[in-house]
Formats: sequence, structure tokens, C-alpha cells
Amino acid sequence: MQRYEEFRLDLKDRKILYELDKDCRQTCSQIGKKVGLSSEVVNYRIKKFEEEKIITHYQVVINLSCLGQIEFKVALSLQNIDSNKFGSLLKKVEKIEGVKWIVSCRGNWDMIVSGVGKSLTEINKIEDEVLSIFSGYVLDKSLAVCFKAEVFDRDFLIKDRASSDRERVLVDESQEINLDELDVNILKELAENGRKPIVDIAFKLKESERVINYRIKRLVDRKIITGFRIAVDYNKLGIKFYKTFVYLDNPKKERVRDLIDYFNSNKNIIHNVEVIGNWDLEPEFEVFSEEEFDKLLGEMKDEFSDIIKKVDVLTISQEHKFVYL
Repeated sequence: MQRYEEFRLDLKDRKILYELDKDCRQTCSQIGKKVGLSSEVVNYRIKKFEEEKIITHYQVVINLSCLGQIEFKVALSLQNIDSNKFGSLLKKVEKIEGVKWIVSCRGNWDMIVSGVGKSLTEINKIEDEVLSIFSGYVLDKSLAVCFKAEVFDRDFLIKDRASSDRERVLVDESQEINLDELDVNILKELAENGRKPIVDIAFKLKESERVINYRIKRLVDRKIITGFRIAVDYNKLGIKFYKTFVYLDNPKKERVRDLIDYFNSNKNIIHNVEVIGNWDLEPEFEVFSEEEFDKLLGEMKDEFSDIIKKVDVLTISQEHKFVYL
């Protein structure tokens, strides 16, 4: 409890953050009924989170496979580069079309650039652009292509154990779905602000509120939109964010399934990616201390020592860019 008091978050605050992470398009009235507060008080607390930049972004979770997009990431180990030069090159990478996520990290890799492309040719082009920008500074690099990914609710905020229905799909075996211009524009508006009111989207796109509301519900029903959540400032919440690359040793499919189920049932794992690359899995952890992470990592290694060859641990020091679309 002390760690929350340290950042001036009480139980009601945590419950509100949890509900927003579960579905950030809930109204203050809906959240209030779940957490035991009036809609006015919920609205006040949410505004406070926004003002203090505890909530940094309202996100829409999109199944990229439905858009015909392939997710990938490039991990870079850098050399002979100072912070000023890194910052200037980073700004160039942020502008590359298709780049969705950029972080600085500590561990075996210094930087991860994640993006999407419609084909392996597009992915290769984006990778070449990144490497060209950092030409002369790359000590080592690795490319991984995602074939399945899920994001999980932040159950650790208020619960002792994970819920059974906490996953939202980011990448799976879904076929591409053709979307018209209005659907695409709605997704873009929601990617900018997942909590944006329907009336504002309707005004921007010059459509009726009824049509916008219907289209959003249809995007959800078709599982193109798989959720609405929040991005938070880890430092202000006292959260430590660890990304891991798990290398497997020729495991049986059943054991891999067991390991993925383990990720799903761990309240501190908030994202997992299955990839084709040098490593195999990428579970991400949010915890409140290094000791807590070490304990979780040790338990995972012990339980799956028969298939886990090694684990690279990356501490995410700064998130420079994060958009789903």
C-alpha cells in the first residue's frame, strides 16, 4: 500500500485507473457505479490524472491483422553515440511512415523500433530506413516478425490474481477486412484519442452522431477494435516496465501453450508477442519493484526450465512513441 500512497493514489484512484484501462470509453457514471463514487467525483479525479500527466494517452486497441498489417520490431545495440546525437536521430526515426513504437532500454539492446508493413518488402524498407539513420552507430541488430500478439488488462492495480477474460487481440490469424473511408477515418480519430466523444468525431468527419456510434459498434463487433485502454506515466505511478525476450529450446507445442497460458494468468504481464526471429516470445511486465520482477522471472524460469533456454531482460527507460494506428 505504501507505494501507492507515495504517489498519492488511494484505492478509489486505482479502481478508476483500472476501469479506464479496461475500457477508457466508459462514462464517468458507468465507472462511478463500479467504484462507488458519484460521476462528478470520477470526472474530477480523471481530470486530475490528465492534468498531472498520470494518464498520457487514451488508446484504441486494433487487431492489425484485420487491416492486413504485419507487425515487426528492430532491436539495436548502439556504439559511439552521445545523448544529443541520439536525440536528433530519434526524431528522424519517429517520422518514418509505419513506425508505431520506439523505446530506449537498458540490457542487451539500447533501442527498440516497432512498426507495421503490408508485406515483407515494406518491412525491409522500414528497417533499412532505420539502419540508414543510425549508420555508423549500430553495433548489433536483430529483426523479429510478429505472428500473434495480445495485450492484457492491468489486473495488478487492484487484484491479487488475473481475470480470466483479460486479453485483447493485437495480431492473430484473421484475414484482412476491407474498410471504407469512413471506417478508416474513425479509427484514425480514435487512435488520436480513444476517449474522444462521438459528437466530436461526428463533427470532425461531417457525419451524424448516430452513424458514428453505429460504425464504432460495428468495428467492435467485427473484432477490428478489440479494446480501449490507457497509457500511463510509469515514473509517476512508481511502476517499473520490463520487456523480455524469451528463447525457447525446441519445445513441444503443448508446453509452449502452457507457457502462454501462464502469461495470460499472471496479473503483472500486460503484453505478449509471439515472433519469428532470434527469440520466440516477448512477455512484458509491469511491477512496483525490481525485487518483485526478479521473483516473477525466477518463478517463470523454474516452472518452464525444460523449454526456456535463456531470457534477455530489457528495462524500458523511456517510451518515445506509441500509437496503435
